[in-house]
Amino acid sequence: MTTGVVLLHGKWDQAPFAIAALTDALTAAGHRWRLPTLPWALRRLYDASFDTALDQIADEAAALRHAGCSRVILCGHSLGACAALATAVHRGGVDGLILLAPGHFPERLAADGHTAASLSIAKHALANGRGQTRMPLIDVHQGRPRQLRIRPDHYLSYFAPEGAAAWPDNCRRLPAPLPMLWLVERGDGAAPPGIDYAFRQASAHAASRWLQVDATHHALPAQAIDTVLDWLPPQYG
Repeated sequence: MTTGVVLLHGKWDQAPFAIAALTDALTAAGHRWRLPTLPWALRRLYDASFDTALDQIADEAAALRHAGCSRVILCGHSLGACAALATAVHRGGVDGLILLAPGHFPERLAADGHTAASLSIAKHALANGRGQTRMPLIDVHQGRPRQLRIRPDHYLSYFAPEGAAAWPDNCRRLPAPLPMLWLVERGDGAAPPGIDYAFRQASAHAASRWLQVDATHHALPAQAIDTVLDWLPPQYG
C-alpha cells in the first residue's frame, strides 16, 4: 500500500517551513507527500477563512488519493495540527493524524482573556456589515501576542471558542476511532495542554500514541522524524 502524507505548517511560519524537515525522510521511505502554503503562513496572515483552509487540505488529500495512495495521513505542526484534526472531523476522508507540537487552542485563548476583546470587536463588526474589512485584532503564538490586521469574519473562523478549530470538541466529534500520533514538546515556550485535555476525548484506537519529545516548539518536527516514520503505515492496522 502507498501512503500519502499532507504536511501542514505552523502559525506565522514561512518556507521552507519547520515541518519540511520530514520531506526527505518520507521520500526515502517510499511515501508521497504534499506541502501546501496555508492561510496562516507569515506572508498570508489569515487571508482566507479556516473553512477555506479545510477545503484546501481536503483537496490535497484527494489529490494524493487520485495519485494512487491507498492511505492518506494528515501531519500538522502547531496550528497545522489544529487544522489536521478539524479536517478529519469536518471533511473526513483521512486514515490517520500526526499532530506535532499541537498549537492554536481558540477555546483556551478566549478563556484566558487573550482574545476576548478582539472576539467582541470582530462580532460587532460582523453584525454591522463590516465583516470583510481588515482591522487590528490580537493573535497569540507560543505566548506572544501580536496585533494583526485581519478580516473579522476570518478572525472568528479561527478564534471563536465554539468554532471549527476547538480542540476538545473536535476530538469528541471524530466519527470513528482514528489512529493518531501526538508529539508534544518538552522545551522552551508556552506549556502545551496535557494528555487529558483533548487526546483522551477521542475514541481510543489501538495505534494511537501521545508522547513528549525533548524539543522546542519549532524544532519538534526535525526531532520527530524517526518516531513519525516508525508509526506510519503499514505498521498500524
